[in-house]
This record gives sequence, structure tokens and C-alpha cells, in this order.
Amino acid sequence: MIIKGGSRAGPEQLAKHLQRRDTNEMVDILELQSPAPNLDEALRDWQTLSEGTRGQKGLYHVNIDPAEGYVMSLEQWERCVEVLETELGFEGQPRAVVMHQKHSRQHLHVVWARTDIDTMTLRSDSMNYPAHERASKAMELEFGHEPVPGKHAKRDREKQPEFPNAAVNHAEWQQAQRTGINPAERKDQITALKQASDSPQAFMRALEEQGYILAKGERRDFVLVDAAGEIYSLARQIHGMKAAELRAYMKGLDPEILPTAEQAAQLQQQMQDQRKQVAEKQVEPAPPESDQPEPAQPAEQTKGLSPEEIQAIQKAVADRQAREARDMRQRQENEYNHTRDVLDAEMAESIGHFEARQEAERARFARENAPVAGVDRAIDRFQRRWNPELVQERDAERERRQQEMENRLTKEHADYAAQLKQTRDLDLENLAERHAQQLRDHAQQTAEDLARYIREQETARRLRAEIKERTMDGPEWPPPLTR
Repeated sequence: MIIKGGSRAGPEQLAKHLQRRDTNEMVDILELQSPAPNLDEALRDWQTLSEGTRGQKGLYHVNIDPAEGYVMSLEQWERCVEVLETELGFEGQPRAVVMHQKHSRQHLHVVWARTDIDTMTLRSDSMNYPAHERASKAMELEFGHEPVPGKHAKRDREKQPEFPNAAVNHAEWQQAQRTGINPAERKDQITALKQASDSPQAFMRALEEQGYILAKGERRDFVLVDAAGEIYSLARQIHGMKAAELRAYMKGLDPEILPTAEQAAQLQQQMQDQRKQVAEKQVEPAPPESDQPEPAQPAEQTKGLSPEEIQAIQKAVADRQAREARDMRQRQENEYNHTRDVLDAEMAESIGHFEARQEAERARFARENAPVAGVDRAIDRFQRRWNPELVQERDAERERRQQEMENRLTKEHADYAAQLKQTRDLDLENLAERHAQQLRDHAQQTAEDLARYIREQETARRLRAEIKERTMDGPEWPPPLTR
């Protein structure tokens, strides 16, 4: 069983996602603990409450997905929600539960309001990934499901010394949904191209022959842009290749000669438009032959927009797109920096609390092993004089236990800091992926706007030509008003 999620804002976008019926075969709101009349207003109210706590993420959203092949009853789904709510510490908080069915499989979405009305504080979301895995492990044992490996509570450190990495992350899964291309097949293809290339230049040419454009990324060294304009991390598209190994392999290729990811996406769009135009010309039927000359028609009716007019529209749209994309990147950079600072502050605060608990444990150990006083002190002196070997063994045992405690605390501190950093890095990576998708959506919308503008201009020209023809050859147009 896989449980994924975290704290977030954006109630409007979340409500829209939870109620999408175009990508789901079934959407059923099983529970809504709110006086609001619908899910949209409930999530908005919960997010508004968080403003009184000076917090930003007033919602906690998770997705519960059992392993393929398991069908769960409604009682089992309810049990999952209860166990996860306890593990996360959200008991008593309002929640919404939404069931989705996609490709004949069901999965569950749960959203909790994080604002505690009694204290006007946000319920803590620290160590949420281990909580997810504890709930997942408990449910797998209770329902008899095959366990799914994890990174935290479900990780066997002896069998899994390194963190497991998913073959496909959520962003790549979304890209596969949009493009219809299997991520595993793409990785096999690109890995084969790399293995068959003896230099980075040959690798770049091989990628171009298969329809990819190699580009330089904003936060990654190299990215790929496919024919649909989708952007992929090159390192993640090669089996067994790490980022450092890729940098060493690509060292002979100057990144400055490569386009940016945005420029590569625009090039792919232009090439796609050209291919579409060529295909339309190839299938365009030939005009029927006739001995009779066709009647002369106005030039405006037989011709569309001139190349100069199309170029002018393209330039205007491109200028607008560049301006809006520049503003969007600035906003994204500000959001990224702000989110990073917030996450760093939260991580430092969590580590501070953790270190305080460790210091309390050290203090407790010191109190329990403090020098004795009174009668006990006299007995201690007697023992040291008449049985020094026993006293030495006792002191050695105390030092051994103290050293074991220090070793354990040091390891726990390192593991905790690593988990916090991994969570922080994952949040930033998800934010960067979302920003990249926003830029791609903006570029796609611009391309659609350009095509629509050209169609509207051509339609307007055709209508003007028709009106002119009626005025020249037909009755008076528009007809005069009659009494």
C-alpha cells in the first residue's frame, strides 16, 4: 500500500483536482466534515483559518493507493483513514474523503484541516513520511497485503543500506499520461543511444535523429525536450547513470552551445507546425479540371493572410509570451527562494527540538548516575576501599552505557537530519517540477492562442470579402429599412 502526500495550500486547485471527472471513471465524496455546502467552499474555509496562525499551508492532502490486484471494502478504506489520522496526529480535525476510480482501480484522497481551533496553531506535519509508512505497514499486516518497500519506517537497513529510488517519479508519470509514451521504453531507448555513442557529440546527434533536443536546464545540467515539448532530466533517462557520472561523460560538450529548455520547446513546436503544414499540403486534393474559366473573385476571398501578416501576428504573440514567461519565472524564483527559506527554517527548528530532547536524555542519565550522598556515600567509600575491583567494574559499566547512549544519539541525530533534508529536497524538487509544468502549459497556451488569432483574422478577412462581393454584385447591402 502506498501513501503519499503532505501539507499544502491552493484550495481551489485541490478541489478542482479532487472533482475531475474527465480523468476519472468515478468520483465519490464519501465524507465532508464541514458545514460548507460543497467541497470547494470547505477547503477554502480550512485554508482561510490558517491565516490566523501565520501559517501558509492550512491543508494536508494524502493519496492512499493499494497495490495492484487488491480490492478493498468500504470498511477497509475507513480503517485506513482512521489509522493514518492517528499516525499523523490529526485526530479531531475536520476532513474530507474522496474516492476515485481510474482504469477500474480505486484510490482514496483525504484532506485534513491543519488549523487547531482551540489553540489557533497548525497541527505539526513533521516526520510525516515515516507516519505514512507506519500506517501503510499496519494496514498491509491487517489486510494481508503484500508489503511494499519504503524509505523510512518500512525500510530494513540491513537489506536496504541505501534509500530506494522509484523508477518513475510523479512528474514523469504525469508526463507519460500526457504523451502516451511508456517511461520505461523511453529510458531503454535513450540508454541504448548513449551506449552506442562514443562521444557526447555523437550522443547529441543520435538524440536529434530520434526527435529529441538536448538542452541546458535551469537547475539540472542537461535536459531533453521531446517532440511534444515535454522536458526530462537526462540523468533520469539513462539506466544506472548518476548526475556526477553524466557530467563527466558530457564534459567534452560545451553547454553554452545548447539552447535553454524553453528555447528547445519552442523549436519543437515550430518543427511540429512545419510537419503539420507539409502533411496538409500532401493530402490536399487537386482542384477539378474544367474547360470553362472560373469567374474572377476578389483577391481577399481566394487568399488567406500574407506571410508578412502572419509574421507580424507571430512576433506580437512571441513578444507577449516572452514577457509573460519572464514575469512568471521571476514569480517562480521568488516563490522557490521563499519556500526554500521557510523549509530551512522549519528544518532548523525541528533539529533544535530534536537536540533538546537528546539533551534532556543526557541530563536524565547524569541524574541517575550522579555521585551518591549521605549513607550511600559512606557505603561507596567502604566498597572502594575493600572491593576496588567491583567498583572499577561498576564504573566501567557506567562509562560503557554512557558511550552507547552517545553513539546512539549521534546516529539518531544524523538519521533525523538526513530525513529532514530528504523531505526538504523532495518538496523543492516537486516545486521546481510544478514551475516547469507551468512554463510548458504557458508555452502550449501561447501556441494555441497564435493558431486561434490567425484563424480569426482569416475568418474576418473572408467575411469582409463576402460583404464586399454582395455590395458589388448583388442587391443593395445591407437592405434599406422599410416602413
